[in-house]
Amino acid sequence: MKYKLISLTLCCMLFLTSCWDQRLLKESKIVYSSGYDLEKDDDILVTTVIRTNALASTDPTQAKTTNFILNSKGKTLSDNRLKLHRMIPGDYATNKLRVLVLGNTLAKQDIYPIFDIVYRDPRSSLGAKVVVAMGRADEILNLKMVEETLIGEDILKLITTAEQQTIVPEENVQSICTLIFDPGNDVVLPLIQKNEEKVVSIAGLALFNGQIYTGYNLLDEEPTLLLLLKNQLKKYARFTLEVNPKKKDIRERYISIQVKKNKPKMKISVSKKNKITINMNLKLEVEALEYPKDKLYSTKEVKKLNKELSKQLTIKTEKVIKTLQKSNCDALGIGRQLISFHPNVWKKIHWNKEYPNISIKPNVDVKIVGTGILE
Repeated sequence: MKYKLISLTLCCMLFLTSCWDQRLLKESKIVYSSGYDLEKDDDILVTTVIRTNALASTDPTQAKTTNFILNSKGKTLSDNRLKLHRMIPGDYATNKLRVLVLGNTLAKQDIYPIFDIVYRDPRSSLGAKVVVAMGRADEILNLKMVEETLIGEDILKLITTAEQQTIVPEENVQSICTLIFDPGNDVVLPLIQKNEEKVVSIAGLALFNGQIYTGYNLLDEEPTLLLLLKNQLKKYARFTLEVNPKKKDIRERYISIQVKKNKPKMKISVSKKNKITINMNLKLEVEALEYPKDKLYSTKEVKKLNKELSKQLTIKTEKVIKTLQKSNCDALGIGRQLISFHPNVWKKIHWNKEYPNISIKPNVDVKIVGTGILE
């Protein structure tokens, strides 16, 4: 009986198939980052950064990771991929893509055609970060390295660090898909730039209306305020504000705070004539990180600071909302709230025309709840 069972098992194994769709790593050219730019003839320039392992000159037994950059021009992404395949001895593998950089001019057109091939290909990396370049994408990726770090890894670390600092939202190829097709919500993407020292940095947030980059940006502490309004506080969020402008010592004019807790609340009011009013309330509990003027042990001083911080951050938030409305970017998802809770009103209005003119009243309430180990 035992031998019959073994024989039957062996016979069954003959009908099992092997891995017919396997793709060996040694036969693949791993694409780590890609950039897309619009050329004057409306062609798309694709800059592809491929990671390769080369033998070190000093020690032949050690492999050194380097970047190999290829460029191609075509009318579509599929056309470009075909041309890149002809340049590469091996499989053009995008399943490990980590960073996708959109050139400034290209992003001002409909960006969906860039992502169409990505969404249709089951091997695509949906977790890749999407960023907008303040200029051309190829100028950034052609740096190859920033100090000792490969350019793709440098941008990825830059973005993930900024996410934890509540400077940019956690977005990727997959998450922005729903946003660019949502009539009641708009996407914002990290904006990066290259300075004269050839260092890449976060410049702010690029504002989109639907699938098109509006050309408007949020800069400095504005992206953090937007994310706090969206209840997207991560590891920490920090501000440095001038609260004592008359002090002789310039160091005593400022306070640095870190947000410990935020509580945003949006209230939508609709009149009988369908006039929409939005009240945006944001409560912040903060800790004083630095205050050279000191006296934080004084209840009077803390109350004074709470009032001044609330006033300044409310003014800054008003500026953020003004920029959002001017750019027609509904990053706060007000339209989505109308669709959900006021569907009859939504059906009667043209949101792209209505949104820039609605009344949005922000109010930021700051409360210092910690002063570090010093009183």
